[in-house]
Amino acid sequence: MEQMKTFFSWLDLERKSLELVKEHVQRGDYPAAASALLMYFRYRHGIHYYDGWEKPARPVPYDTSKADAICNHYLIGQDMGPDIDWHANPHGDPEWTYCLNRHEFLTELGRAYWYTGDEKYTIAFKEILSDWIAKNPIPDLEWMLNVSSETSRMYFMKQGNWRPLTIGIRLYTSFVPCFYHFLDSPEFTPDFLIQMLTSMVEHARHNRVYYTRHKSYFNVSPNWGVMESNGLAHMGILFPELKEAGDWRDAAMARLEEQIRMQVLPDGMQVERASGYHLVCTFCFLQILDLALRNHVRVSDTYMKNTEKMIDFILGIMKPHGYYPMLKDGDESDVFGARTSYGLWEDINNLNMLEDSNDLRWVLKAGARIFNRPDMLYVATHRKEGTPPRIGSVAAPHAGFYTMRTGWNHKDLYLTFTCGPLGVMDQNCVHGHADALSIDVSGFGETLLIDPGRYIYEGPDRLWFKGTSAHNTVVVDGEDSSLLADEWMFKTKANSFLRCWSAADAMDYVDGYHDGYQRLHDPVTHRRRICFVKPHFWLILDDLTARTCHTYDQYFHFAPQCRIHESEDFTLTALYSNDAGVIVKPLITESMRFARFHGSPNPIQGWVSYDYAVKVPAEAVRYSKRVRAGTQFVTLLIPFQGQTPDYSVKVLDLNDVFQIDWNDVRYVLIFSDRPETKWRAFEFDGPVFCAKYDQEDNLLECYGVQTSRIVYQGKVLLDSVIRHRADCTVVNR
Repeated sequence: MEQMKTFFSWLDLERKSLELVKEHVQRGDYPAAASALLMYFRYRHGIHYYDGWEKPARPVPYDTSKADAICNHYLIGQDMGPDIDWHANPHGDPEWTYCLNRHEFLTELGRAYWYTGDEKYTIAFKEILSDWIAKNPIPDLEWMLNVSSETSRMYFMKQGNWRPLTIGIRLYTSFVPCFYHFLDSPEFTPDFLIQMLTSMVEHARHNRVYYTRHKSYFNVSPNWGVMESNGLAHMGILFPELKEAGDWRDAAMARLEEQIRMQVLPDGMQVERASGYHLVCTFCFLQILDLALRNHVRVSDTYMKNTEKMIDFILGIMKPHGYYPMLKDGDESDVFGARTSYGLWEDINNLNMLEDSNDLRWVLKAGARIFNRPDMLYVATHRKEGTPPRIGSVAAPHAGFYTMRTGWNHKDLYLTFTCGPLGVMDQNCVHGHADALSIDVSGFGETLLIDPGRYIYEGPDRLWFKGTSAHNTVVVDGEDSSLLADEWMFKTKANSFLRCWSAADAMDYVDGYHDGYQRLHDPVTHRRRICFVKPHFWLILDDLTARTCHTYDQYFHFAPQCRIHESEDFTLTALYSNDAGVIVKPLITESMRFARFHGSPNPIQGWVSYDYAVKVPAEAVRYSKRVRAGTQFVTLLIPFQGQTPDYSVKVLDLNDVFQIDWNDVRYVLIFSDRPETKWRAFEFDGPVFCAKYDQEDNLLECYGVQTSRIVYQGKVLLDSVIRHRADCTVVNR
């Protein structure tokens, strides 16, 4: 009774439609007041949740197997027994305990009740939540405000079930959705309403005080403050009956307004530069934007524009076949599944929207609705609705990703190149990987070369998945390009630098390098140039400069379902189940050694993790050279479907001119760092030049990157005062 009395002191009883509640409170009849409040919530108007929350009039088919297991305390893959230990850690991974206390599994009970009407799910929900509330009273953490951040950091980061991050996630992924799921249940009693709302108030008060402000509080991952503020905003917007709700709403919106300015880079990516955390932050900003617009809460133009920019970034790196890449810490997502990912526990991108429980698809659909963007709808529905995006190959220099593509059809070709900061450079880049100059390649409806993902946040596997050898790039002397201190921190951080980016209809080109190996006793610089001759092939030049002897290892990682065929000249053909494939052909094989891995435990190599805590064996190959001074890898990547293409390749003139015969056409690619280059009948400027011939060696056309002058057989084909940033195409008639 005392709890009820205290709770009603938190309500704004002068609010319209709470007259009956007020009357019972004034008489001291708190059980009657609780009953009146429950009826008020069941029938209240003017507060709007999201789309999809119209309860079915009658039961509908729904797979309740997961919910049935949860009723028996089978939580996150673990039988917890009759007496749940909310501090358990059966896998030795703190993330498991964190996720146990985020309570996402409770929404599975909510969905089961929503679709079946079976009261056993409400009873189980009440029993589990009441058990958690009883065993996890809100802690007294006032001391944290009176000591240095370093003193309180470990508690804040790792200890307890009241971490601000966990509280925020618990509110918006579990407590609030479950409130709506079970509100109309006869088993959702007035007593339980007060118990649940009391806990939710305690959550909001805690997050109002303890807030992870990016760049100023505890020096932790910036996504924390976004998710914490999301939970607080839900409480402030959806429960205005509480006296503190206005303050919660205003504080949360102010924090989100600040964070969306601080955390969104000019090209739209979240500042941690990890695809998984970009998606979760986009979801949070967009979710609150949607909730605010529905409930007439003001948001700024900057908030609107930055949210749209974040979705535009997602568009820019989406693969043509509907998949979202695993860049740095992230799980694979796609627009097809019922959910975004299926991690055993740490599902950062499963946030329980009834409108669409696939969060990637929800973000794109909600973006299409709010911003009137049919191109977002096109990608969300995989070409079934909307119009194709106008965006083609795109540079995101602040994020550090450069994406080449031929279009938006299912079979179009795609490559993403990583050349930028590890993450939040002044905050240890905790979600960054040592992936400088790595690539991720797709074509013909398959991921052909893959970034293997994040797998888990503790242990030796974490170190490998973050390391350079887990990425499609070059390792020097077995060292990571950015040296890891532990599973989270880096001792050294490679700086990547862009030399050139150019994109056009006929050819894309990118050129970058990093200084990660300058720390070695004999410094090494890795430079990578990638030329995409559309729509046929990529030519990759890896230049390693040094003075003394080093071992150089070039890695390629394939998706798990591929089969690899080797040739004596080190050429690999990787085939996938839909007859898609990719040819990996090294062109300079002198002193080269070859190794192949598939699910190797020692050394750890040849793994892919699509979802948290789940890894599967996959093919990986390593081309190695141990040479004095520097060396060069030149690799031809040819995606195909069905029959392998008819091609041949030659290396001409000092390893910077290459001839590729492709069916009835001959391409000659010339790379140069000179201001002016002469090669046979050509004179040109610019870093790369492509000449295209027919079978009779007649010049059909030529392309120059950043080219201002082209001369062929003494004839001036191009002479421009202004150097072109885009490719210049000249047709010789």
